[in-house]
Amino acid sequence: MKKKISTILLIFVLTVSLAIPSYAAQTKDDLQNELDNVNSQKEDISNRLSKAKKDIEKLNSKVSTLNNEIAAANQKISETEAKITKKKKDMKEREDGLNERLRVMYKNGSIGFVDVLLGSNSISEFISNLGLIQKIYENDMKVLETLKREAEELEQIQKELKEQKEQLAVKKTELDNDVAELNSLKKELEAKEDELLEEAEALTSKIQSLTNSGSEYVGGGSWVWPAPASHYLTSYFGWRLHPVYGTWRYHSGIDIAAGSGTNVLAAAPGTVILSVDYGNYSYGECIIIDHGGGITSLYGHMTRGSRRVSVGQKVNAGQVIGLVGSTGISTGPHLHFEVRKNGVVTEPLDYIG
Repeated sequence: MKKKISTILLIFVLTVSLAIPSYAAQTKDDLQNELDNVNSQKEDISNRLSKAKKDIEKLNSKVSTLNNEIAAANQKISETEAKITKKKKDMKEREDGLNERLRVMYKNGSIGFVDVLLGSNSISEFISNLGLIQKIYENDMKVLETLKREAEELEQIQKELKEQKEQLAVKKTELDNDVAELNSLKKELEAKEDELLEEAEALTSKIQSLTNSGSEYVGGGSWVWPAPASHYLTSYFGWRLHPVYGTWRYHSGIDIAAGSGTNVLAAAPGTVILSVDYGNYSYGECIIIDHGGGITSLYGHMTRGSRRVSVGQKVNAGQVIGLVGSTGISTGPHLHFEVRKNGVVTEPLDYIG
């Protein structure tokens, strides 16, 4: 029974082993197909990430507009409250003045009031005084009514402004939630973007490592400077603060600042083993040359569509293979140049310095 089970397990293991191809056994063509697939996924993620960033910008603009409207509403509410306070103060002063006059007029009853009126020197003066008192009273009442009406109107305006502010606050909350969701999506897409970028770079390294290390080295003794238009380096080989991501990352080569459209030269003779466009990622327009003996050189960020060599083509040292550009993850025109030995990055200046 145990022998039977062992036989079954052995058959299962062999079946699985045959069904799943070994990564190590993959050819350059297989890896290139995988690389093309990864690049396609990166392009999709790039488009989605670009859309998410644009949506975030639009929403942030709307949030900013709402913040301005809310601030304006708060200002209007404050101004209205000040006007209401003043109106009520005026009403109080008018009421106090009217009450004081009425108190004086009526403190001794109606007779006292008549006595005041009878203090006039003539009947015409009496009538005149009576009319004047009546007019003062009526005017006080009209002013009070006007102040009351204006205060009520201001309170209505204040109520409407507060309702408007509440509606704006609700909209802002909704937009803040949308922005938070988009920022979360943006982080997910950026993480996926980094993951695909690392995968693409790993595949590129794997392609380089599959060069025939036992083949004869044809690179020659002295290599050609790959960007003759400039010898100015903006980044050296090793750890650096990434100009795009803002984090410390290992720089696998050197960056030579040169004018866009200037020539990129093959640093040494060899055979092209990779000629690909990474799109908006990684090296952008990229070429890798195998110089034999496991030594390869890589040329990145070239101008879109400027690659002049294809896979399998033999090149000479100093041959123009493309033009300097700023494709892929780049902040400006330059040539990214790196050298690997059996797939492992090494100091490029040891070869071209």
